[in-house]
Amino acid sequence: MLISFLSLSVVQLTACDTTSETSTGQPAKYTAGVPSNTYDCPADPKWITHPSLPKEVKKSGTDGSSNFCDFYQFSNQTYLYLMSPSSEKPHLRNFQVDANYPLLEFNTEGTPANSCDDVKDAKTLRTALQQSANPLGTGQAGGGSTIYDQNGNAVYYDVRFNQSQCNITASAVELAKSNTINFPSGTTELKFAWKILNDDEIVNTSYVTVPQVIDGKVKTVGLVGMHIAVATNDHPEFVWATYEHNSNTPNCDPKGEQSATNWSFASASCTNKLPLSAESSNACKFNLPSINNGPMKGTATNICTVYPFGTSSGDHDANENLASIASQNASIYQNLKATNAVSSMQILNHYFNVGAIWVSDTDLSSGGVGVPNERGSLRLANTVAETDFQHVDINSDQFISNCFGCHNYVGTDKPLNNNITAHSLSHSFIDVITGQNKAADVNAISHINSDLQAKTVCGGDPTALKKTERVGTCKNKRSYLSWNGEWTNMNSSSGSVCGCVSE
Repeated sequence: MLISFLSLSVVQLTACDTTSETSTGQPAKYTAGVPSNTYDCPADPKWITHPSLPKEVKKSGTDGSSNFCDFYQFSNQTYLYLMSPSSEKPHLRNFQVDANYPLLEFNTEGTPANSCDDVKDAKTLRTALQQSANPLGTGQAGGGSTIYDQNGNAVYYDVRFNQSQCNITASAVELAKSNTINFPSGTTELKFAWKILNDDEIVNTSYVTVPQVIDGKVKTVGLVGMHIAVATNDHPEFVWATYEHNSNTPNCDPKGEQSATNWSFASASCTNKLPLSAESSNACKFNLPSINNGPMKGTATNICTVYPFGTSSGDHDANENLASIASQNASIYQNLKATNAVSSMQILNHYFNVGAIWVSDTDLSSGGVGVPNERGSLRLANTVAETDFQHVDINSDQFISNCFGCHNYVGTDKPLNNNITAHSLSHSFIDVITGQNKAADVNAISHINSDLQAKTVCGGDPTALKKTERVGTCKNKRSYLSWNGEWTNMNSSSGSVCGCVSE
């Protein structure tokens, strides 16, 4: 049984990462292959000395549009605010203040608990991010496999969201009254990946740490990965950014020197044999975690980064994207030192922004061959949260495994364009709502014209040939949901919807 409690463990930074560094302070692994910095994209020191949340992505383009740097500045200002000590509770970082960013809670049987009350007796720490029949099973987002560090410990995950989500309506009728089709500006979702630290890592830590009760014992866990997704008025698709610890993984195709030791998720012997050892037939089995819902201890997983910074050389504006990320990371490292930031913030020198992704025109949807409407790190994946989803083929006519491959955004030019009732853009919102014993309206799997038809479309027909029709709309969205007998067609942006509640 996993029970979690969170409090900030501020440890004096006494040890440095052993990876070689460039003159900018960035580990060499994270500058290999990056073009010369012709795009100056500085981080503002005030994001550290006077942290605050940005309200909107700036528009620094000569035509009044936002350039790549604007999106990275937005993402990193948000990241530094979330990581800063809270003015309300200085022993916590801002993201750990439950009143502002509640933890997503689940009951023992896997159904969503009430994450919006003051009671914290449900499970929050999970070894899964995927939405499955049993969200408390081990495994991560994407393929759902369990991954293990070099000590054989499983990686754990938890999810937070901004408190105002508790009060966003999931009623298609109420949304129609205000002509609302997207989440309000400021809607935020956060996902974290944690590993259990050994004694040396606890004493000489380079990690953001928290104590957790795991299997009845208090363990110190260190942050190894973090997703940040924030919606704004101009970008209701959310700006998606991800961060990692700089000792997580080597590059699959090393360019320049790459340390062969001290990677959390790759053995020295297998790292030495890259890139040949990254081939799927090799015994090192890089990026091929094989156990779904595995135990808390297991064989170490070898992981390498397929696309550094989520970018391939031929991607749209690849050079601008890579240089903007590198410039931002270097500027943050320099500002942490120059501002004499407290030790809990200096630890951020061991983390880096992998990249971010957004859409260019919110009238148009995400996706499509070549992802023509997406910008930023088009092949974005976090090595410890989407290990086996890193081979992102943006020219696929099937599934494209970047952020928008799983979190689909529907553009305003579509007849059915309500991203709230679709429950595809946000994977947490439906759990937040139904965990409060509220109903969530869900876009129906087919059009509904009558109560008789609603019974089948919403509640399911055991004799139907298609699985979605057998289980109905509610159970197709979440296995623990059932139809509450309600449906409507009155919201034109949602089409037919079914009222779904947690069983």
